[in-house]
Amino acid sequence: MKVNNSYIMRMLLSYLPILFVTISILTFIFFSIMNQFNVSNALQANRLTAKYVVNMTDTSLKAISFEAQEAIDTGGTLQQFLDAPSDRALDFDASNMLSTMMIRFGLIDSVYLYRARDGMVLDQSTIQPLGQFADQSYIRAALDQAYTGVWSSPRLKESQGIQGTSKVNVTSLGFKIPRNSGSLGYLIINVRTSSLSSYIGQAIDPTITEAQIYDNKGQAFFGENASLTSKSRLSVDIESDYTGWTYRVGIKGGQLLSFLFHGSTVWIMLGLAVIAFAIGTTFYVTRRNYRPIETILHRIERFSQAVIPPDSKEKENEFAFIDQAIERLITNNMAFQEQQEEHLVIRRQQFLQTLLKGEYEDDRETWEQERQHFGLAGGQYIVGLLEMDHYVDFALKYSPGDQSLFKFITSSVAVEVSQQSGMRVVAEWITKNQLVLLLIEENGGPLEHHMLQIAEQIRSWVEGHLNFTVTLGIGTAVDNEPAIAVSYDEAAAAVSRKVSLGLNRVIDSVEVKENKDGEWFAYLEMIRSMVRQIRMAEPEWLDELKRLFGEMAVHHLRKEDVERLLHYFIFHLEYELERLLPEITEPWVQEVKPGLLTSVEQSDTLAQLEGDFLETIGRLSGRITELSQNRRHNTLMREIRDYVAEQYMDPNLSLTLLSEKFQISPKYLSQLFKESIGQNFSDFLIGLRIEHAKKILRETDETVQDISNALGYANPTSFIRVFKRIVGISPGQYREANAGNVSGPFIEDGKMQDK
Repeated sequence: MKVNNSYIMRMLLSYLPILFVTISILTFIFFSIMNQFNVSNALQANRLTAKYVVNMTDTSLKAISFEAQEAIDTGGTLQQFLDAPSDRALDFDASNMLSTMMIRFGLIDSVYLYRARDGMVLDQSTIQPLGQFADQSYIRAALDQAYTGVWSSPRLKESQGIQGTSKVNVTSLGFKIPRNSGSLGYLIINVRTSSLSSYIGQAIDPTITEAQIYDNKGQAFFGENASLTSKSRLSVDIESDYTGWTYRVGIKGGQLLSFLFHGSTVWIMLGLAVIAFAIGTTFYVTRRNYRPIETILHRIERFSQAVIPPDSKEKENEFAFIDQAIERLITNNMAFQEQQEEHLVIRRQQFLQTLLKGEYEDDRETWEQERQHFGLAGGQYIVGLLEMDHYVDFALKYSPGDQSLFKFITSSVAVEVSQQSGMRVVAEWITKNQLVLLLIEENGGPLEHHMLQIAEQIRSWVEGHLNFTVTLGIGTAVDNEPAIAVSYDEAAAAVSRKVSLGLNRVIDSVEVKENKDGEWFAYLEMIRSMVRQIRMAEPEWLDELKRLFGEMAVHHLRKEDVERLLHYFIFHLEYELERLLPEITEPWVQEVKPGLLTSVEQSDTLAQLEGDFLETIGRLSGRITELSQNRRHNTLMREIRDYVAEQYMDPNLSLTLLSEKFQISPKYLSQLFKESIGQNFSDFLIGLRIEHAKKILRETDETVQDISNALGYANPTSFIRVFKRIVGISPGQYREANAGNVSGPFIEDGKMQDK
């Protein structure tokens, strides 16, 4: 069968946008190359602008420097202010001279003069001590500089105003007075970097040109956290001979323009590569995308007689051909699904679910049809429920395919055993681990006896031939269809008793009896008593837990009842621990509680549950016991520390005395000191006595010998040696260094400290 391959032509035409984009890029490259001439002119203009900015800035800064040098000449007003006695008129003249300098040069932010003989600082408005001056840190640093008269790198200058302290970025020029020694004082002139930026901005067009100044360390004058970076192709760097600063002038967006306009030959080669790549990619992608469609067409052509009738007209193109094939495939699939829904197995499952729920009376007509289909002409019915033991382990051990195979084998064995006994049976899996057996007897007879025999045969066969076991619960025989649901409920209740009766057995509903209401009160009392014993770290909880599981086994509790009691135990234990032992909350939430809940969910027998609970609660009880011991140790150590802090002057105080008083061995007491305080007893006691000695030395005139005797030392030499080892200096040196400084700084461990 032949089809029109027009789709490949349409696909080729659909890639024309790729060619359009490629041509657009090439056009852009062409204009970029043409504009490179403009870039050369821009570079030349930047160079001239940078030289002009450098000359203009250096001229202004030199003028400020020259003016400052004239002001500090010998015999001038500023030198008189520094050398002559203090005089208000002279202070005013000097301040007025500084203000005049600021007025003449608009770049200057502030000027102030430091007088060395009395440590006073004069600015345009005030004279104040250096210690109160906002920018005192820079003055102190400038006094130690060997060379002056050089403009500094940008720095933050602190100023004290009406609204508080403020900081501005400035560059500073300082001169020692006189020049060679600076013994009289120091003159400092500050120029704001923002003023320099505005000053330079007058010489350039800020909208298209940007300028920056870097000091000799690469630190930028304008902007925050800026440093000297690599120069772009559209910027020019000029270094000032006067200041040593680097002036950079460039076009805004220079990195992008440099990338676009650099290298005409490179752009030409790139353009040719783009054209070749676009054409090759277009044909390759087109052919590659069409290949799956071509494969589909070949497969359909191979079986065209089955998909399209021989008399069908040839389709106009491949898509219409594929569309017809897919439409027929969907139609056939829907028909197959409708047939599957009517399959006997699905009908049997639906019918069985209706019987077990007792809902068949809602639709009597459908019930009669299903009844005739399965041959239910009347008689007696009995329900057995088979449940796989340890289903969680079974699901983890085998793959889904193997699980389905084992379930099929189990149901087949159940049907075969029933048929060999001459009984009619309906067997279906209603859950992942439960198989329902509906046994039917039309002529009456001992139906319960037959069901017990069949159930035992199924159980023993599974045990002997498969790697797992099953437990079966048997309901009572009923005489009509509505009572089938009652028989099923009895079978479900019987099989739930396996948690207390055991696994791999047949449980008849007549074997189990309901618990009396009074028994629940006894269980709850056992749980509350056991929780109290666990919280108090009493070992009796172990016997109480064993008794609880023993009582549940004796009364054959259902699985639901066992789970209800154990969930109450977990809840009550969590409440007591959170309320009275908050330190144990984290291990309870992360380890103990999840382990108990998992055991309740996955365990099938009381023996398994008892083992898991004994192990998990045992670990919890150990932690509670350890916590209780730590609490007692902490209380005892607090009492001992308080006693030592009160009696440390007693010369007879020792580990032996403490052990006798607190009824604890000296060795264990020494260990507690090391663990809780981090020091042994002797170091702790010496520390208290030395602190007391330092206080006496600072506040009294007692002799070293008296202090040594008061502290229990045999001779002053021993006391002095211990004091010097701990403090770093002798008692006499300590008293001399701290004489009269009761509230001020004092010597502590050989260093000056503040009280």
